[in-house]
Amino acid sequence: MPALPRKVILSGSDCFHLVLDKHAHKYGTGSNVMRIVFQSQEKIAAQQLSAQLNASPLVQWLCNIRLHSGGLFGRPYWEYTGGNQPIPFYEHQYGQAGELPATLLQRDLPLRQQHFIECDLVHYPDDTTAIVISWNHILLDGRGIGMLIQHLNELHEGQPARSADVLFPPPEKKANWPAYIRNMYRVKSFIEKSSRAPIASVASGYGKEPSQFHTQLVQFSVEETARIQQQATAAGARFGPNLFYLSCCAQAVRARLDEKNIPGPFWIPIPYDGRLRGSFGPVITNTVAFLFYRLERDQLHQLPTTVAALQQQMTDQMRDKMPQRYSMLLSMMRHIPLNLYYFLVNRRGKGAFASFLYSSTGDSFNKTDRFMGIPVEHVTIYPSPTFPPGLTFSFLKHREALNINIAYSPDIVPQADLQLLIARLRQMLLGSGSE
Repeated sequence: MPALPRKVILSGSDCFHLVLDKHAHKYGTGSNVMRIVFQSQEKIAAQQLSAQLNASPLVQWLCNIRLHSGGLFGRPYWEYTGGNQPIPFYEHQYGQAGELPATLLQRDLPLRQQHFIECDLVHYPDDTTAIVISWNHILLDGRGIGMLIQHLNELHEGQPARSADVLFPPPEKKANWPAYIRNMYRVKSFIEKSSRAPIASVASGYGKEPSQFHTQLVQFSVEETARIQQQATAAGARFGPNLFYLSCCAQAVRARLDEKNIPGPFWIPIPYDGRLRGSFGPVITNTVAFLFYRLERDQLHQLPTTVAALQQQMTDQMRDKMPQRYSMLLSMMRHIPLNLYYFLVNRRGKGAFASFLYSSTGDSFNKTDRFMGIPVEHVTIYPSPTFPPGLTFSFLKHREALNINIAYSPDIVPQADLQLLIARLRQMLLGSGSE
């Protein structure tokens, strides 16, 4: 078993998720909880799965930590208590195969609790099963959960546990405050220019807190996914299909806002993983920065135009090292008390973080066919709902088939509007509604 660190300082991205967690509770969306779901055709024994999970030193660490605020100007950190609390484990009997109980999806993992990760096993009448792992996003990001799954699979196969050097973040370098401050003004200027008003949002004109949040899964076959890849190439997507997916989402949302007579360009922050490509680790902590995209109305008429605009902005920001600069800014912001941090973030966007939210796991789970020896038929990510804006698209490919999980508030996007939006999105992705 690797030596488990007694203290892990939260990264800048982790602390930003503290802000999102506070924001989620303010608007009643539940905390910033993510879920990954493995659907299996097998009947799974709960006791055996629970024992396998708790055999992991990393799971042991995750289940025996507490959060410290770090004081007035100190950095927040996780403290490992050295306890022996197992991962919370729940079983459900549910009548609709492939779906999840609403009580599971609505369960919170607030920071005042004693645990920040848990597992559910959902049994269906046809003897199929869903394994659901839920975690507070402050713990780890989308690629982190993928590496946690890889770690669990390796342990099940009898491989030795990886060292703490790759499971946990490395020691931080000493802060260069003059560089931090120069960088702060540069990033602040860029973001203010990128997000300058007016900005159209799905939450535009919605002045009260939404009363509920739902998810809607949109699935494509292997053949349809291959066709979508062809459409991405035809639209000029030179760096993989991700910006094509985003372009289709933007045009589908723009069509809905046009029907509502909501003018203005879009502003969309997109997560960017700061780890070295192809590397394993760190698992614990968020290493995500953002790329910031602004789409004017005349860039939303045709998909090739939208894709080209996004690609140019991405190239410009990568050339200017904007993700690294934004990460540096987030690291600096850790020294600000949470309430002041939240005020500064909320004030800039007047409560809105984006026109809509978007993320993609790429091929991270495409080849995942087993979880701790259990055959897996489908993998799905459930994103945390965020209001404003109240609409999040999460793309995932598994076994060469694309799926999109949409988190939304029916108060903001009524069911009839959502179905129209999904129909437009499918048409654009498949190439029958790109104009």
